[in-house]
Amino acid sequence: MTAPPVGADGKVFVMDGEATVSAIDARSGSVIWKRDIRPSGKRDRNAYGGGLAYSDGKVYVASGYRVVAQLDANTGAVGWTTRTEQPIHGAPTLAAGRVAAVAIDNTLLTFDAATGAPAWTYQALTESARIISASSPAVSGDTLVAAFGSGELVALRSSNGNDLWNEALSRASRTSALSEIRDIPGRPVIYQGDVYAVSHSGVFAAIDLRSGQARWQLPVVGVTSPLPAGDVVYVVGRDGRIVCASRESGQIYWITDLNADFKPGRRGGVFGIGGTPRVRSVWSSPILANDRLILAGSSGDMAVVNAKTGEVQRRFGLGAPVLLSPISMGDTVYVVTDRAQLIALR
Repeated sequence: MTAPPVGADGKVFVMDGEATVSAIDARSGSVIWKRDIRPSGKRDRNAYGGGLAYSDGKVYVASGYRVVAQLDANTGAVGWTTRTEQPIHGAPTLAAGRVAAVAIDNTLLTFDAATGAPAWTYQALTESARIISASSPAVSGDTLVAAFGSGELVALRSSNGNDLWNEALSRASRTSALSEIRDIPGRPVIYQGDVYAVSHSGVFAAIDLRSGQARWQLPVVGVTSPLPAGDVVYVVGRDGRIVCASRESGQIYWITDLNADFKPGRRGGVFGIGGTPRVRSVWSSPILANDRLILAGSSGDMAVVNAKTGEVQRRFGLGAPVLLSPISMGDTVYVVTDRAQLIALR
């Protein structure tokens, strides 16, 4: 399960591990419609990844089965389907009448939102290793910012694909070979003229949207999306630490370790022999609701954190691991577990 849920018009749209898209009634949880977008044929029997986007009564789907499609949000009827040469592991983004998505070979593909006809493309540097989850482009006006597995953060004109600037969020480390995986798996975020993004190689940066100049950087290893709000920005590191920093200067206000109670060792077994090793929980991107940060973890827990102080106010189990960020709509938070369950929480 790599496709985050999308909420709109009283519905929650989800895609399962086999590219079946469902529309769920946001209040009752009943299934309104289902649509399998997998192509027929033997070429792509096994695939993973992709995601959803919503705009003007249409659901746009990108899939690891080398398919991009448009569905009617009310009925699930297929508007158009376009095959791609490479699988797409991230969700699409709507920009200037086009659907934009990043393929596995670090190519940014765009399609006409009305017809599905291919438009311009942008080829970033190829990379042999990357994170399973994938990023989606961010849009502000006529500027589209895309992140790639090479650690590149690139700004382009949405209308024609002209390159505006390119910034590399990569930092080599002598103590960790994993820093060589330079991927930016989390979505970049555009907020009040700045772009915020964090890379797996250990760079969390605020970049001026117009010039592409980095305003500040912090050494954070992350696979999630930053969350700017007011005069601060939040980011969750791969180690489970939430960092709250000033948007203007990058000054750190507080850090909370959600894995502070982690105890190494093994579960089960006899006298320490056998069993399964305990691993630190990987936490999702945070969302902000009623001055509280809400996150879900691979341990099956959900954490509620005071956004001002960093104090963990509540923590409870969901009954299944979670790798995707929750979403909020109205007075309800929705989360998709790794066991393909959609859970609604007041």
